[in-house]
Amino acid sequence: MGKSVKFMCHCKYLEPSFWHDEGVCVMHNPIDADDTADFEQWVASKLELRSHVLFQTSGSSGLAKWVALSKSALLASARMVNSHLGVKTGDRWGLALPIYHVGGFGVLVRSFLNGGHCQVFHGKWDAVAFSKFIYDEACNHLSLVPTQLVDLVNLRCVAPPCVKSVVVGGGKFDDTIYHEAKALGWPILRSYGMTESASQIATGDKGDGWLDILVGWKVRLSSDGLVEWSGEAAFSGYIYETSEGHWKFDNPKTNGWFWTQDLAELKNGRLKILGRADDRVKVLGELINLQELEERLRKQSGCDCVIFTVPDQRRGVRFLPVIESNSPVEVLGFEGIHRLENARYVAEFPRSSLRKVQKAKLKDLAKLQ
Repeated sequence: MGKSVKFMCHCKYLEPSFWHDEGVCVMHNPIDADDTADFEQWVASKLELRSHVLFQTSGSSGLAKWVALSKSALLASARMVNSHLGVKTGDRWGLALPIYHVGGFGVLVRSFLNGGHCQVFHGKWDAVAFSKFIYDEACNHLSLVPTQLVDLVNLRCVAPPCVKSVVVGGGKFDDTIYHEAKALGWPILRSYGMTESASQIATGDKGDGWLDILVGWKVRLSSDGLVEWSGEAAFSGYIYETSEGHWKFDNPKTNGWFWTQDLAELKNGRLKILGRADDRVKVLGELINLQELEERLRKQSGCDCVIFTVPDQRRGVRFLPVIESNSPVEVLGFEGIHRLENARYVAEFPRSSLRKVQKAKLKDLAKLQ
C-alpha cells in the first residue's frame, strides 16, 4: 500500500522517483493550519487513489472537496501542452504560481518531461522583479493568471526576448489588456481548462476569443450549449467531506465524459467560451449575463466588483453590487432590467493565492443577507 505524502520542495517533482511512486500526494497550502493527518490516512487506505495527486478546491456547500488526478493523467496533460506550444528540448519554464494549485503544478510536470528545466520565482509576487527574473533566467515559457498579466501591463513591463509563450488561465481578462500585453511584446495565449482536466483543454487565440482544442481532448456541446469533454488527462473523481464529517470518493463522469457549466460555441476544432450557465439569471422574463454586467460596472467604476443576486418576488432577482473601493464611486446607466441596488464598498476583496475573489468571504464582509 502506498503511503500518503506531502512534498512542498519543487525539485522532488522533477525526479523520476516521484512519478514511479504509488503513494498519494496531498497538495495543500503550506500556511493552512488544518490538521490533515486523518484525511491522509483515509486516502492512503483507498486502492483507487494509488498514484494520485490531490488538489483542494472549494465545494458549493463550503465543505472540503478534493480533485483526484492520477499521475498518468498529469503526465498526459503535460505532453499535450508541451506539444501544443511547441516546447523544445532545453526550453525553460518559469514558475510564478503556487504548486498546490494544478496551474503551478502543471508547470513542474511539463518541465519534468522536458528535462527538468524549471526556474522558480520565489517570494511575494512583484511584476517588475518577475520581469527581471525571467530575463536573468532566460525563461521561454510561462503560465500566469489574469491578475499577474494586468500587473505586468499596468507597470509597462516589456517582455524579454527569450519568452516564447505566456499561457494565461484561471479567469477572464478583457481585450484591452490582451492587446496592451501584445504591444509590450508578451506572446499571450488565452486558455480554457480546470483542475478536473489537469490543465488546459483549449489554448491560443488570435484576439477573437476562439481557442484551439489540444490534441488528445474530445469536446462536444450539450443541447443547452454546455461544454462536455473527455480525454486521458481527465480526473478520476472528487473526494467530498460529508456533513457528518466523513469522506466520500465519487466519479461524476458518465462513460468518461464530464459535464461542465460552461457555455460555449464549437466550430472546426476551436472553442469559444461564452460564460457560466450559473452566471445567467432571469429578470422580468429576460436572461441577463452577470459576467457581462460585472464587466460593464468594472469599466465604468474603474474598480473591481462583484454583483450578488437575491430573490425578488416581482423581478425574479435583484442585483446587489459590491465594489472594491475605500469611497463611493459614480455608477450611471444601470436601469430597467439592469438596475442595480445601492452599492456596498469593501476596501480590499478577500482573494485566494491565485488572486481570485473569494465570494463567500466577500459576502460576509459586505454584510449581504
